[in-house]
Amino acid sequence: MITTAKATRSSRSSRQRQPALLLLAPAFVVIGVLVLYPLVTSVWDSLHNDSVLLPSHAFSGGRNYSLAAHDPAFLQAGENTLGYLLIVTLGSLLAGLGMAFWLHNVTRFRAAALTIIVLPWAVPGIVTGALWSFIFNPVNGLLNELLQWAGVISHPEIWLAGRLSGIFFISLSLIWQITPIAAVIFLAGIESIPVELYEEAAVEGASQLAVFRRITLPLLRPSLAIGLLQASVLAIGIFDQVVVLAGYSPGSISMVMQVYLYAFRDLNFGLGMAASMIVTLGTLLVSLVYIKGVYREVSY
Repeated sequence: MITTAKATRSSRSSRQRQPALLLLAPAFVVIGVLVLYPLVTSVWDSLHNDSVLLPSHAFSGGRNYSLAAHDPAFLQAGENTLGYLLIVTLGSLLAGLGMAFWLHNVTRFRAAALTIIVLPWAVPGIVTGALWSFIFNPVNGLLNELLQWAGVISHPEIWLAGRLSGIFFISLSLIWQITPIAAVIFLAGIESIPVELYEEAAVEGASQLAVFRRITLPLLRPSLAIGLLQASVLAIGIFDQVVVLAGYSPGSISMVMQVYLYAFRDLNFGLGMAASMIVTLGTLLVSLVYIKGVYREVSY
């Protein structure tokens, strides 16, 4: 009898799961077609000599990965990308938090302020680069004009000429573009914190700094992890802004741009796929760092 009852419950549970699986089937198909299949084919191509100049498509093992890892151009692109990553994540974090706290305290015309703030996020990367090129242009550029008018500099500067300055100023254009979405994420996290916690802290006489350290910051960790993650992914994949502002200069080129050059300038698709897999692995490692080191489940 016990065995029969268990079999009945198992059969009923199986029948209940079938509609759920049917509802999830379209999502699985889309993920398989748009994510898994391209990923598998990319890994497969990265293990072959897939070049227009050498159309044999012979299996090469890890040769493409070794070539990419020892290519000075790819290594320099990796250093440049690391610079973009550090500047963009830190800049978007600080600017996004400041903007989120300001929006949190805005009472009048909040919807209009939020709409205006989010506008840069909707601007394509190419357009963003073109807008900032007017600012950094050494000839009649907005930045040079303002600094000369204020007496800070006596002659126009070429802001994107140096490697470090080029990475910094290109990063500013990306920070301007992605800070709005970071601010919205942080704002959602701030407004999900119960007001009662702040009221209790005020009754106990806690300072603003103590409230931020012990209440706001710990409860914002999920939002911070999401904001930092999206900023890091965009910083690692930066392309449009660099092309418009600096072209393919070795001092500013990113890893994704180097992948593009492997595939469409050198016509070595196997090497391009291998380099793209290295970039993907780096992005995955950075994501795991944020998930393990920053993200925490919170309960009120």
